[in-house]
Amino acid sequence: MPYLSQELAADLRAALAAEAVAAQRYSYFAQIAEIEGVNEAAQLFADLAASVACAAHGHLDVLRDATVPDAESDIGETALNLASSIVDALRDADETYPDLLAAAHDEGQADVASWLTTLAALKKAHVGKLNQVLEALPGPAEPASAPRPGLGGSHD
Repeated sequence: MPYLSQELAADLRAALAAEAVAAQRYSYFAQIAEIEGVNEAAQLFADLAASVACAAHGHLDVLRDATVPDAESDIGETALNLASSIVDALRDADETYPDLLAAAHDEGQADVASWLTTLAALKKAHVGKLNQVLEALPGPAEPASAPRPGLGGSHD
């Protein structure tokens, strides 16, 4: 498949973001409808969430297969996916949430600030978990079953 232009890739990333937001909103709306006992609406929202999540996965497939890997589109093998997820989580923990936290404090929103502090800590925990799995991956020339020094193998 030939590579997409930068403009088309950027537009596809925007569509991906919109589909991802829609999937989360529909999933949340399904939970609310279920709590309220409106089962038909809950099922509809759940079905819509699954449908738009499928569309988002399709966008990711295209971006993986038809774009030159760069800082915005690192999608590929598991090691790359782990590394790009670490970068994203670190950005959220070190920039995004602290910026939102400052804005919440500026507006006197103590409860929101507390929530954002929790999320920043959660992102840092995600970084630790992602790093642990990334470091445990076998190297390119190393079979998956081979023990690795420092990772519980026989070379410890």
